[in-house]
Amino acid sequence: MKATNLGIWYVQVPYGFLIDPHGNIVEPKIQIKKGKEYKYVWINRKQVFLSSIPKLNYQEAMKFKEIFCG
Repeated sequence: MKATNLGIWYVQVPYGFLIDPHGNIVEPKIQIKKGKEYKYVWINRKQVFLSSIPKLNYQEAMKFKEIFCG
C-alpha cells in the first residue's frame, strides 16, 4: 500500500498509519514499560516514539505537499 509522499515521517489520521518519507506504510515496533505500551520507529539511528511524530489528515497532507513539495 502506498500513501502520500511528503518527504517526512508522519502519522495519517484517523487511520493511524505511520508513513515514511517515501510514502510507504511502516509497522512501528512496540515497547512495554511498566504495563504501558509505546510504539516507536528508528529514524537516523534514534528511537522516535509515535507520539512525537506529526499527525496529518488528508487535507493537511495535501496542504503540506502543495507548500513544501512544489
